[in-house]
Amino acid sequence: MNDRGRRYFAENYSDYDRQNSPAKLSFYMGILHRRLPRGSLIFELGVGLGSFLEMASREYRCMGCDPNDFAVEQTRRKLSSPDIRRGSYEQIPFEPACQAVIAWDVLEHVGQLDEALSVICRRLPENGMLFGVVPVYDGPLGPVVRLLDKDPTHLWKLSRHQWLDRLKQNHFEVIEFGGIIRKLLFRRWYLHLTGPQWLLKVCGSAIYFVARRQKPSTRRTGEATQ
Repeated sequence: MNDRGRRYFAENYSDYDRQNSPAKLSFYMGILHRRLPRGSLIFELGVGLGSFLEMASREYRCMGCDPNDFAVEQTRRKLSSPDIRRGSYEQIPFEPACQAVIAWDVLEHVGQLDEALSVICRRLPENGMLFGVVPVYDGPLGPVVRLLDKDPTHLWKLSRHQWLDRLKQNHFEVIEFGGIIRKLLFRRWYLHLTGPQWLLKVCGSAIYFVARRQKPSTRRTGEATQ
């Protein structure tokens, strides 16, 4: 099983460390800093090889999961006292309740997307937040993104507006989003552009977002709050 998990990363993310550079991870940390107090409990959905949680664990209490055995093993090695589980969104705990769920480049891989968003929403506390990044296939770069996307596990190839609408349909309030352009160039340089946002919001090859679980009083009548 670990050999198969290792092959997945070798075939699809052979330059994983370069594609998760300190600058990129620091950008993600900056998004958290704007919205989430240090010391909060976070749960990363899809830990990959643990690069983000390794950095985040210096300031936040961290849990996470991944369906890939190799990824779970590697992440556990990077964190001193990890609670890293094998599986997907069903592993997000009710107790202890996490203040945030992190999903960097994960939701496009999840087959039951609406079910996943519903579970995330129910297991977050009131005003808990979902932080995410997803590729988008609209705008000027949309055809290029489709052409270059060779990952067979990318199940959802949506536009930025379809992603934002999907969050709203599943009882999240989008409180921040922006555009990103990222690409590994010549297997040597990793391009990760995050500005100017007025331009990248409409033409980036990916978007990041912060979505807050809606208060129960704002939901439609008859819907459960847990």
